[in-house]
Amino acid sequence: MPKIKLISTNRKIVIIITLIIIAFVLITIFFPLLLMRLIPQSGIGNYILENLPYGYFAIPIMLYFFYTGIFYYKIKFDSYIIDIRSSRTIFGIFQSPNYIDIPHTMLIDFSFFNRPYSFNKTLMIKIKTDTGKKIVKRFNLSFLSKKEEKKISKVLEKIIAKNS
Repeated sequence: MPKIKLISTNRKIVIIITLIIIAFVLITIFFPLLLMRLIPQSGIGNYILENLPYGYFAIPIMLYFFYTGIFYYKIKFDSYIIDIRSSRTIFGIFQSPNYIDIPHTMLIDFSFFNRPYSFNKTLMIKIKTDTGKKIVKRFNLSFLSKKEEKKISKVLEKIIAKNS
């Protein structure tokens, strides 16, 4: 049996991007509104009140990232198991993560899809259960590089070839 081992994750980049988005929201929306409430008659409060419409540019940017989402993923292949996990970073605490942990023999097919106007790619995995039922699972992967995509594709193709 060929030795298969690959671990792929986007932890560092997702943490950095999430912190940048949170800081952006705090600086452009939260702090100005807070300062307007706390010190409305001061020079800072008047300045913020006069220039408040310029801060509205942050709202579409913020809504874009909340709608498309930033997904943390961890993909792990070993000689027997395929383990794929994906979850949202900002709203991920409110929902369960999307994951599979299956043996190689259950894998039928896979494909990658680019999402338009997004930093996300979708990995679609087709699996066959023990009862013969075919299931399709989709995993959103943020900031997946072409190099990582090729590595993952190569390993999945090896597994499919081994199953045939």
